[in-house]
Amino acid sequence: MPSKTVRQHISDELAPHLPAGWDIEPGIPTLGTLRKPLLWIEYTGFTPLPEAPLSHIAASADLCIATNKTDMRKGEDEADELVAALFEAAFAAGSFYSISAAKTVFADTYIGWRMSITVATTNPDKE
Repeated sequence: MPSKTVRQHISDELAPHLPAGWDIEPGIPTLGTLRKPLLWIEYTGFTPLPEAPLSHIAASADLCIATNKTDMRKGEDEADELVAALFEAAFAAGSFYSISAAKTVFADTYIGWRMSITVATTNPDKE
């Protein structure tokens, strides 16, 4: 079994499909003043996969993307464009079997999206 964490596996699968100039923030950031939109991965949980052998689980994570705009009207349009590009990247990666998204506000300041994805693995800590 590879020694990558679930978060690293998701990052590796997603990175080649992201628009030019996009980076995935390592870990969960402390949101201060953002100079550019920010993307990070939050590993959120796991459950057994009933359709697979007992050792297989579905690991869930949120791809979080926040605009750097503090004006909600301007930020919402940008956030919607960002999540559309993120969805295209997640879909192109081809290794996520569940993708859904919900709009949110991070740190009471930055509008963005939480895109929930699921990957299959045999270890809740590793891919």
